[in-house]
Amino acid sequence: MKQPSNFRWAVANAALLLALMLEPGHAAAQETGANGQLDFAHELTVAKSGFDGTMCWVHARAGIVPGNVMRPEAEEPKVVMTAQKLLLSGSDVFYRLHQTTSRDGGQTWSDWVPIDSFARETHTGPDDPLPTGADLGLKLLQPGDETTVCDFSPQWHAASQRLLGIGQTVWYRNNRVMHVRPRGIAYAVFDHRRNRWQRWKTVRLPDEPRFVSAGSGSQQRVDLVGGDVLIPFYFKRPEDKQFSSAVCRCRFDGETLHFVDVGNALTLPIKRGLYEPSITHFKDRFYLTLRNDDGAYVSVSDDGLQYSEPRHWKFDDGTKLLNYNTQQHWVTHSDGLYLVYTRRGADNDHVFRHRAPLFIARVDPKSLTLLKGTEQIIVPQRGARLGNFGVVDVSADETWVTAAEWMQPLGVEKHGSDNSIFIAKLHWNRPNKQFGQSTPTPLARYAEPPAALRDQTGNYRSVLALNDGGTVETADGWLKRRELLRRQWHSLLGQWPPLITTQDIDILATEKLENCTQSRIRFRWTPTETTTGYLLVPNSPGPHPAVVTVFYEPETAIGQGKPNRDFALQLARRGFVTLSIGTTDASLAKTYSIYHPSIENASVQPLSMLAYAAANAWHVLANRPDVDEKRIGIVGHSFGGKWAMFASCLFDRFACAAWSDPGIVFDQRPSVNYWEPWYLGYHPKPWRDRGVPTAENPARGLYPQLLDQGRDLHELHALMAPRPFLVSGGSEDPITRWQALNRTREVYRLLGATGRVMMTNRPDHSPNDDSNEVIYRFFENYLKQTQTP
Repeated sequence: MKQPSNFRWAVANAALLLALMLEPGHAAAQETGANGQLDFAHELTVAKSGFDGTMCWVHARAGIVPGNVMRPEAEEPKVVMTAQKLLLSGSDVFYRLHQTTSRDGGQTWSDWVPIDSFARETHTGPDDPLPTGADLGLKLLQPGDETTVCDFSPQWHAASQRLLGIGQTVWYRNNRVMHVRPRGIAYAVFDHRRNRWQRWKTVRLPDEPRFVSAGSGSQQRVDLVGGDVLIPFYFKRPEDKQFSSAVCRCRFDGETLHFVDVGNALTLPIKRGLYEPSITHFKDRFYLTLRNDDGAYVSVSDDGLQYSEPRHWKFDDGTKLLNYNTQQHWVTHSDGLYLVYTRRGADNDHVFRHRAPLFIARVDPKSLTLLKGTEQIIVPQRGARLGNFGVVDVSADETWVTAAEWMQPLGVEKHGSDNSIFIAKLHWNRPNKQFGQSTPTPLARYAEPPAALRDQTGNYRSVLALNDGGTVETADGWLKRRELLRRQWHSLLGQWPPLITTQDIDILATEKLENCTQSRIRFRWTPTETTTGYLLVPNSPGPHPAVVTVFYEPETAIGQGKPNRDFALQLARRGFVTLSIGTTDASLAKTYSIYHPSIENASVQPLSMLAYAAANAWHVLANRPDVDEKRIGIVGHSFGGKWAMFASCLFDRFACAAWSDPGIVFDQRPSVNYWEPWYLGYHPKPWRDRGVPTAENPARGLYPQLLDQGRDLHELHALMAPRPFLVSGGSEDPITRWQALNRTREVYRLLGATGRVMMTNRPDHSPNDDSNEVIYRFFENYLKQTQTP
């Protein structure tokens, strides 16, 4: 009787597992682990199998969406694997990507689902809409040519909280790969809420002939803290044969990869040069592995962009790694670096280009050699090639290597292959501390806009422009211009009452925390009002740097509110004295702000009065013997971001500031609502209906006057110069805000203080671990250290 397909699959999988466990390397791995060194046990599973003789699945690679992103209580990640069909009667004839998902650690997988956004697109002529990426080399195309994405690799991008996949474009004429064709770095974003991929795009590289054919197929990338991505890619003029490889730095804001910079080009005068590079980061260095027709090469870098002369991969005994004309990939653990590869000399002469089995060996990062005694097979060969594989970290304890049996040339199934998609699960004997962590990068990198925005200033007029038609050209000239701007804005906003520079502080309660002492205090923040806040003082001796944190209520910043808004607590753990303040009573009353001298007849715009209150909080900290008054900053998110921005711009004794998604310029976004009466649109009650101004519900007070005068908040930003500030941009401060910040950068350049205007970007309004890490590093660099980052 014929057995059901799931029974045959179970038998085949059990046979594979048995064969794998009999490999000598498996026993050696367990012995090494017993000695307390980093090691792994490996488990081989099959996610999918089955072969129809006409097409086969290839490029099976997986990415994860962390469980807590989908549901706060979820532990298991959602694994999203993509693959595409290959026509066996052609050469590299690929069709649209499909996806399958697992929510139980790869024990079960959903059915393949075609991804419509990756369907082939046809060039129908110059008068019709162009297919994606066609403009990269339009003169090379003819009507009827088709394109899609191949060599796709998904990877979680922590800074944006998105699954970002990167691959490259491929063009077909009469269903054959065009030899002279444009090539682009293709990418797409997975919408985990809707379980679907968005429409793919291509990276806009510099307009140079060498980048007309530039792709990033089958790569591994490195994501940096703050959102930048290091993408290894290879490129050439379309008519050339030899590729060069390099790493480009792009800024990912959750929707678009914006090109920033590119490193040095690497190539070899051997056949097709160097291509299909993959990058990793291990213990403060970057490593690049590269494919060549005759061998495999490795290169290193200190900054991720500039790489050393490539070296042929060798074992520690001096023998060459017999890998050729196929890719290699990294497995990276915080305590060890490994390479996965194929090679000759494994009783595999019947396998196309010796592309199976898959080996893994540990890398000696100092000598750039493979430790031969650690080599072992993680996916055995069954006649089909396995060279187009992927690597994904699914947890701190587990890394997967995914590989689909490529069923060409025809007849390889006689050796036992059936287009199985293998998952080699590496179970670590100690946690991978790098899991889920982006790679640190110098903060100054975020002081550079993407290339396309570098010279863009939008409609923002220069703050260096004078009314007589002249331009400020000296530092002394700027001091005069600055004083004029400062007086104008204070006049428009309303003059502050005298600052409260000395006062008695009431300590209402005190408790010891793990790293600091937390006190609930009361002090006078306006001439007629007191407020309560939280003072956190590290247990270590001072004087300390300090930070004022501002929000709707002071409890959030000490960890008693929404996640990732606990700035005061996190900074105290890092050695800062922090003072958390907020407008608790006003927030409960939905008046949100401070009104002086009264809410019925305020003479100062409420947002400016918040800045005044923060200036008084600065004095509370500055008067403490355990605080260095020259090293006090301010931070806030959303409402608090507006508050922190106005406070730091209008009160120049804040040494630096971080503004999290406040809306740094006037904008008709619902949350960039400076027109509201508790910000810059104050007018006596009854207040206008809340919301975006309309003809029926117009803005009132100062806000429409500022618009009529052509003013915007970049004039305030300029008052920060030369003090550093960071915009932690989210949904309200997209990457196009560089148009305004470029005007501010003009002032900083004039003062010789470049690199102090910074912005990171994420798609969501809420901060996350990655965006906050940049904020904390910003304060550590500018308040704990004397040098700039």
